[in-house]
Parts: sequence; structure tokens; C-alpha cells
Amino acid sequence: MTTSPATADWPEGPTLGERLLLRAIREWTDLKAAQTPPNRPVAQALAFRASNRVAGLFVAWMQMVDATLRRPLESKCAVCGGVSQDEQRLLVSCGLAAAAPSVGEELLEPLLFDARPCLVMARALNAALAAEGYALPVRLREVTAVSSTPQEGPTLH
Repeated sequence: MTTSPATADWPEGPTLGERLLLRAIREWTDLKAAQTPPNRPVAQALAFRASNRVAGLFVAWMQMVDATLRRPLESKCAVCGGVSQDEQRLLVSCGLAAAAPSVGEELLEPLLFDARPCLVMARALNAALAAEGYALPVRLREVTAVSSTPQEGPTLH
């Protein structure tokens, strides 16, 4: 049995913290797609809902993610509009940042050129979210190792 972050278990759906983070990620990617600087509007929304600290750390984290992306970030599943693989990778890796950073780095490898600095920032963001009552869970599940290549799980629907 191996632990696979790409097929993270979402039995009850996203937590309140994950929904907050997902909404911020989607707003960020939507504004970038519209060629509008996302920093201020996303930070203001997060500061209103959580705190200035969460807002600042989120902006720093997303700027770091943007700077190391291998390709454009996919927002929403193209088929159903659910949570995309890229969004799942960001959410789950942020939850893993403190407990299992090497697993979080592995999860972000297909998405980022250098995941380590992003995981450091995600750890700080995760702590700030927890301090405001939006703790992110560590999401992993045990899967049977069938081959040496990791398999992508379905999008969260």
C-alpha cells in the first residue's frame, strides 16, 4: 500500500477552509484570465472573511505558484465545472504542508518547476487559516500499488 496525494480522499466534500481557499484560487485565476491584477480584490475578500494575515500569505503563495508554474493553472473541471486536478493539487498540498511536505512537493511536481518554496509558504498560510478557524485537513488515502506510475484520480464532483 502506498500513500497517494493525487487520489486524496474527499468523503464529506471540502471543509470550510478548503472552500474558502478554493474560492480564492478561482477568483485569482479568473481575474488573471481577464488580465486584471488579482492581488488587491482577492486580498480584500480574504481579509474580510478571514484576516489580513491570511490575505497577505495567500497573495504571496499564489504569486509564488504563478512564478513557478509549468503551464497555465486549470480552474474548474472542463467537463463538469467541479474542482480541477490543479485545484485539488493546490488544496491538498496546502493541507499537507506542515504534516508531510515531501508528499506535498511530490503532488505539486507536475504543476510547478520548484514546489519547495511554495510548500514553505503554504505551511504559513495553513497555520494562518487554522488560527482563524479555517484549518485545512491532511488528505491522504491508502491505495494499492499496482504500477510504478501514479494514477490521476477523478476530479471532485
